[in-house]
Amino acid sequence: MQLVTVGRHGYVTIMFSITVSRALTVADVVATFVELIPPGLQLVVQPDEADIPADTGDLWIRLVGNEDPAWPLSLDVLGGYDCGLGSYPDLRVAEQMGVRHGVDVLCGVDPSVCDVDPLDPYYRLALVGGRWYLASTAGTRLMGPYTVCDADVFRMEPGEEPVKLIRPVVVDTAEP
Repeated sequence: MQLVTVGRHGYVTIMFSITVSRALTVADVVATFVELIPPGLQLVVQPDEADIPADTGDLWIRLVGNEDPAWPLSLDVLGGYDCGLGSYPDLRVAEQMGVRHGVDVLCGVDPSVCDVDPLDPYYRLALVGGRWYLASTAGTRLMGPYTVCDADVFRMEPGEEPVKLIRPVVVDTAEP
């Protein structure tokens, strides 16, 4: 799911996060986005530990490591709505990542695709093997740790469940 906000001076901003099934380098991510955005836009891609730059460019992407070995990397993306990624930027980027790097991708749930609450943190759209699915991340390390109560004793568990593919869904990222 993407968040669209209108900033001061009417500048429209997109923000989204996707998670991929293997670690990618800054160069891998740059190569993917360069294929999707118009020439001349400034693209800034940084690892998580880098300081926030004074100028984040037209599109700023931060690579964030995860504790789940099945989903080791998230991309947090911030940019202007006119960055050329279209109406479904997270889904377009996911499809390009899948084609270019052979990764599976988790995205937020788009209400036009699935009949689930888009604010439920456990539902995701999953691009797996080139096909889209509604998926659940409940019980995964990606969403953990979880607080568990056994006989009035609370303990933390990391979560060991895999992402569950619930059902195939149709995703259309073509622009009208």
